[in-house]
Amino acid sequence: MGRQETGQRRAASWAIAFLWVVMAGTPAWASRTGPAVSVVRQFQDTLLAVMKAGKSLGFEGRYRKLLPAVRASHDLPYIAELTLGPYWHKLTLAEHRAFVTEFARLTVATYAAQFRRYSGQDFRRTASQTVAQGDVLVATELTTHGHKDATIDYLLARSAGRWEIVNIVANGVSDLALKRAQYTAIIRKKGFPVLLSILRAKVTELSRGAPKR
Repeated sequence: MGRQETGQRRAASWAIAFLWVVMAGTPAWASRTGPAVSVVRQFQDTLLAVMKAGKSLGFEGRYRKLLPAVRASHDLPYIAELTLGPYWHKLTLAEHRAFVTEFARLTVATYAAQFRRYSGQDFRRTASQTVAQGDVLVATELTTHGHKDATIDYLLARSAGRWEIVNIVANGVSDLALKRAQYTAIIRKKGFPVLLSILRAKVTELSRGAPKR
């Protein structure tokens, strides 16, 4: 069935899968290898390389380095569709293209802003597990000098023979669920053109220097 299912049904399955993982504490219940794990490993290796050269690259350099890595590892059009939920089907094809473009730009810009300097960070793959709909969950940890800073879990789905990231959960918070709540609220209250403007403004803000959190 896979991609023929509705976004709502698949997102619900993912939510259950991630809730189970959080409650279980990501024990050693599965393999640390496989094609889905390789996708995550290659992407995280690029993140580390960009961080190590972050200062010399600057924002634009980091963006250019990360763009092909994000495109190769993330199913951006599908994630963009899921973030808009029922509003996606109310938009025109031109609006679909415009949103996917701005969503992709913001995704890469966010990585470029967040992973801008290196101070001993590393990624540790802790486990992978087949979950609902045959998707694969890859559990990882971000560490600094061996000490865990955050858990970052990736959900990957297979499309056209490729494994691609379709959701990321950092410290138990689903990026897809968070964006979906934010973006649909903006469309409902202010309309789709305002959402596009907000995404463009955010990219500009990040390019000028992401505020410290």
